[in-house]
Amino acid sequence: MNTPYDRVKGSEEHILDIGEGRQLAFAHNGPPASRVVVLSFTGLNSVGSVPDVPEPCREVGVHWIHPTLPGMGKSSARTPGDKYHVALVRDMTALLNHLYPTGDFDKLYVCGGSYGTVQAQMIYGAPYDRFPAGRKIAGCVLMGGFSPFKYHVDYASTLTWHSWISVGPPSQFIPFHILQRSLSTVLASKFKTLDGAKGFLDQILFSKMDGDERRKLAEFLANRGQTEEEFIEAFAKGGIRCCEQWGGFHEVSDVIHSDWGFEPAKLDDDHASRPVLIVGSDKDPQGGSTNGWLAANYKTSRLKTVPGGHLASLYYLDEIWREIFEMSREGGL
Repeated sequence: MNTPYDRVKGSEEHILDIGEGRQLAFAHNGPPASRVVVLSFTGLNSVGSVPDVPEPCREVGVHWIHPTLPGMGKSSARTPGDKYHVALVRDMTALLNHLYPTGDFDKLYVCGGSYGTVQAQMIYGAPYDRFPAGRKIAGCVLMGGFSPFKYHVDYASTLTWHSWISVGPPSQFIPFHILQRSLSTVLASKFKTLDGAKGFLDQILFSKMDGDERRKLAEFLANRGQTEEEFIEAFAKGGIRCCEQWGGFHEVSDVIHSDWGFEPAKLDDDHASRPVLIVGSDKDPQGGSTNGWLAANYKTSRLKTVPGGHLASLYYLDEIWREIFEMSREGGL
């Protein structure tokens, strides 16, 4: 049966010249003229890639777009002096204008996982004069991510020890990105080879899974026609590609602590009417600890918790996307 979704094409990297000597790497999958668009943001140690699209999104013919974040992989770092949220909105506008030159789409869903939830929120809350496509946002999905620390005063108390060091107070007090550069040196040694990257990912993610999560992972991969070895290898290759440059990694803490361009609790009624589905995992040591704050500050939000660790949201993507579509319909969007 013919389908507009292709695993190989969805894994292909495209490079968009966005001017001023900068470029944006991205991948996309699905019908290119679809009037329903998903703009998805990757987490750390990964690049834009869309080999698979959740079934509910296929059912409505979604065009899924996945950029690589600035300063990672083949995406250029932002121009010095530009605020991150301003540069991000400008880059995403250029990407959407490239794929939809006349703006012919009706709905835009924004989603992010882990660090990518920061960029998803920046797009969700962006002023319409800077991001006109924001008027078409029908929903936002945040999986295992972060709150804006500028407004979440008590954020540090929610973090694990590892997160407290990497993005908490020490990451802001130690000057010249010394901490981040030390961490990137360690990571660079891990992501130098495929075996090294696979071993590192197994150590921090896969080896920590309990029996129930391993069974859920096996079920998820079987439905995709993929083995665990293939899944880990693809994950590792994405990490290696991401680590072609380190500017984006060095600024992660600065970005999370920065001005995102809006305060969630003070969004205007039109922005705030667009639903936000906040997803966390009950055994995730790396992300989602600020989900309670997010749910309390986004007016049209719902908090969903799934069993498992940092990757658990992946196993429930079909359920998650059915839920955000339902929330969008309930809101008349």
